[in-house]
Amino acid sequence: MKKTWTTQTRIFVISILMILFALFLVFIRDLINPLIISTLVAFLLYPLVTGLRNRTPLSQKAAGSIVFFISLVVIAIIPATVTPVLIGELDALGEQLTEIIDGVNEFSQMTVMGYQIFSSVPADIEQSITGLLNAEVIFGSIATVTQNLVWVTISLIILYYLLVDWPRAREAVILLVPESLKSDFYELFVRIRKIWNIYLRGQMTTMLVMGILSGISAAILGFPAALVLGLVAAALALVPSVGSTVFIGVAVLVALFSQNGGFGLPTIWFVLIVAAVYFGISLFENYWLRPRLLRPGLKLHPGIILVGVLGGAALGGALLALVVVPLISTAGVILNYILKKLADEDPWAEVTAFEPGENPAEADPRLDRGAG
Repeated sequence: MKKTWTTQTRIFVISILMILFALFLVFIRDLINPLIISTLVAFLLYPLVTGLRNRTPLSQKAAGSIVFFISLVVIAIIPATVTPVLIGELDALGEQLTEIIDGVNEFSQMTVMGYQIFSSVPADIEQSITGLLNAEVIFGSIATVTQNLVWVTISLIILYYLLVDWPRAREAVILLVPESLKSDFYELFVRIRKIWNIYLRGQMTTMLVMGILSGISAAILGFPAALVLGLVAAALALVPSVGSTVFIGVAVLVALFSQNGGFGLPTIWFVLIVAAVYFGISLFENYWLRPRLLRPGLKLHPGIILVGVLGGAALGGALLALVVVPLISTAGVILNYILKKLADEDPWAEVTAFEPGENPAEADPRLDRGAG
């Protein structure tokens, strides 16, 4: 009696498992976004759990619980501190929007060969802004907030169990891997984790730096709602190159119709100064900050990163835009491994392989570094 499966049987079983997995993803599709968000947050927080566990006699559960509850306190304190300031900033921004609408209204009166080409622009802008105050929009927003609170609760529950039980879950997955593939599995695990570490932390750092620089610059230039503009710049930093370019346009528009800034200079000179300041910040981001934080570890061409982020934003929104680049890099690592194996080549030729019979979990101390 044959004890091993034939190649056809293996292909059949793998195909069935892939189909079942796809159906499972369809079934839990509403849970995917909270799961991804919780996993990303856990990935960023897990080094704190590891550090606390290694430097104290605390257990994994105790260390994970402490980090989780401290994170909740921080999440609660930040809105409580920032919201009063943000409300004042939004009031100033509302005044600025009125100034911009008035400025656009004046601009729309300009004629080209006797025709008012831009005559409908002010009405469109006013309709877009006043539409936000519609009763249906407000009630729809309340319903959305209520639904989002449920998903936030689910995300926090998932986050807690990831911080507390991640090592146990990892070991459960490792037990499913055949002994002959364990060394390759560990090497893939370490390389993929490095990719996500570099990208997520690099992206968060980039957004933080761009938000701070842009907000401080807006305050120095005398713009109203400098905090809001900083938050907008941080959000736009999610898209490499394009985000900072779009923000230059936003800053120029605010400068063009602003009544508060200018340092007593003519409008055209003030606009040029604003454009120069944010163009310099954009150059700093694209030619110094991002290359140092992201490119060495990801080994992706900047064009691939840009197209990936824009495509991810178009297809799946901000969340997919955030994770699409490490997904592309991860797919590259796995594809390289498969191709090398198919060609009977060593996929880890540049690294030291595990000795036969050696337990990779004990041999590779990298598994306890950082997230995961």
